[in-house]
Amino acid sequence: MKHSYSFPILLTSLLFVTIALSALNTQVPLWLVRNEFSLGQIGLVGSSYFTGNLIGTIFANWFISKFNARYTYTYSCIIFAIATIGLSFSMDFYSWVIWRFFIGIACAVTWVVIESCILVTGTARTRGKMLAVYLTTYYLGTVLGQALLQYFPQNVLYFGLVTALLMGLAILFILLTHYKLPKRKKSSFNIIPMIVNKPSRIGLIGCVIAGMLIGSLYSLLPAYYSHLGYNDTQVANWMILLILSGVIAQMPANWCADKFGRQVVLLFESILMLFACVMLIFNWFDTLAIILLGATIYTIYPISMAWACSCVRKQDIVAMNQAMLLTNTLGSLVAPAVIAFVMDKTNNTYLFVSFAIISLYFIALLVKKRGIDAQPPKSTQIN
Repeated sequence: MKHSYSFPILLTSLLFVTIALSALNTQVPLWLVRNEFSLGQIGLVGSSYFTGNLIGTIFANWFISKFNARYTYTYSCIIFAIATIGLSFSMDFYSWVIWRFFIGIACAVTWVVIESCILVTGTARTRGKMLAVYLTTYYLGTVLGQALLQYFPQNVLYFGLVTALLMGLAILFILLTHYKLPKRKKSSFNIIPMIVNKPSRIGLIGCVIAGMLIGSLYSLLPAYYSHLGYNDTQVANWMILLILSGVIAQMPANWCADKFGRQVVLLFESILMLFACVMLIFNWFDTLAIILLGATIYTIYPISMAWACSCVRKQDIVAMNQAMLLTNTLGSLVAPAVIAFVMDKTNNTYLFVSFAIISLYFIALLVKKRGIDAQPPKSTQIN
C-alpha cells in the first residue's frame, strides 16, 4: 500500500528533474553560441554530459548500496543544482566540460534509482504498465521543459537558481516515498557475453545508433537553429515538435514491431529517417521533416532494446539491459563531438548529412541480415 502511494510521488519528483534537465540541455548550446564557442567545443561540452551518464550508470548501484535509494537520489539532485549554478562561475570551456560532466553523473544516478524502484516493487503483471507510465512522465517533463524555457531567466546564475528550486521540490517529493532497495552483496557487471552474442547484435547496434542520433540532436540541434537566426523561443518550439513526434510515435511503432517484426519496422524507420534528412539538407518542408525525424529517431531505441532482450535467457536480461544502456551512452558520447568537429570545418547542414550516412549504414545492415529476427535460437529464448 505504501508503494502504491509512493509511485505517483516518485513520478512527480521525476517530473521536476526532467523539466530542469530538458530546459538546460537546450539552453547550454545557446549560451555557448552567444559566447562564440566553436561547434567543436559545443560538441565536446555535450559529450562531457554523456560521459557523466556513462560513469553514473556504472557506479549508481554502488551509491545505492552505500547510502539508500532516497538519499542517493537526494544527493544526485543536490549535485545537479550545484553544477548548474557552477556554470555561472566562469564562461570557460574546461569549466563547462567539468560541470556538465557532473550533471551527467547526477542524471544517470537518478534514472537508475527510479527504474530500480519500479522494477523491485512492480510485479510481472504491473511492471510493464509502470514503466510505460514512467516513460510517459519522462517525455512529458521533457516537453514541458522546452515549453517553459521561454519563462526561465536567460542569465546563467538565475537559471541555476531556478534549477535549484526545482531540485528542491524533487528532493521534497522523493523523501515522501517509502522505497527501500535491497543492498547487493556483489555487483554483477558481466556484459561482455551480451555484447558478443550474435542474435542480439543488431539490437545492440540499434542502441548505439539511437544514442548517436539523440545525443547529437540534444547537443547540436539548438545550435543549428540558433545559427539560422532563430530566437530561444523558436528553438524551443522546434525541439518540442521533435520530441512530441517521438512521443506520439511510440505506441504505433512498437505495435507494428510486434505485428510485422522488429527488423521490418527498423528498416522502414531508417528509410523514413533518410528521407527526412534529405528534406532538411535541401530545406524542403522543414516542419514535416522534423516530425518524421522525431518519430523515427525516438522509436529506434525501444525497438532495438526489445530485439536484444528477446535473444537472451530470462536470467541474462539485466546484464543485457546494462549492455544496451552502455552502448547507447557510448554512442551519445562520441557522436556529438565528431559531428560537431566536422560541422565546424564544413557547414551546419552536415548535422543532417551525418544522420543520412548513419541511416544508410543501418539500412544496409538490416537488408543484409534480413529474416534473422523471426525467432531467436532455442538455446537463448526467454522461458
